[in-house]
Amino acid sequence: MQNEQQLEMVITMMSEGYLASFRSIEKTLKRVAKKFGLGWSSLSILNQIANDASVTTADLIQQNHISKGAVSLQITELLNRNLIKISEDENDRRRHRIELTKRGEKLADRVHTQANEIAQSVLDNMPLNEMRRLHQNFATFAETLSNTPIK
Repeated sequence: MQNEQQLEMVITMMSEGYLASFRSIEKTLKRVAKKFGLGWSSLSILNQIANDASVTTADLIQQNHISKGAVSLQITELLNRNLIKISEDENDRRRHRIELTKRGEKLADRVHTQANEIAQSVLDNMPLNEMRRLHQNFATFAETLSNTPIK
């Protein structure tokens, strides 16, 4: 009986509590993305390029767990907005370097400032050790859901 009650509690938490929390996080991410005029995925890619001058398309595919086509769409959006430029690697013509333009650097700086403000708000309301624990638990939760067969 206790196991049945625990199962019901988990189902309730997932369907009510977590769903509302995920929606709230998603709404915040959309507000941030709208402020900067890009989709959240494009902002994330821009940030990764800003943080790693040697990042490649293959790196972005692996880091974001998305397809080559999805990364290509984000890269195209950033190129069309003159936020990045792509050049051939001097040592290996098969590789391409992705770099921020001046406009991209300015936007990345603004995004970083906004991220710092959000992070400070989180830390004002949640100690770092709790945030770390949440991060670990959330990763475990997400992996468990991903690995659970849907019959």
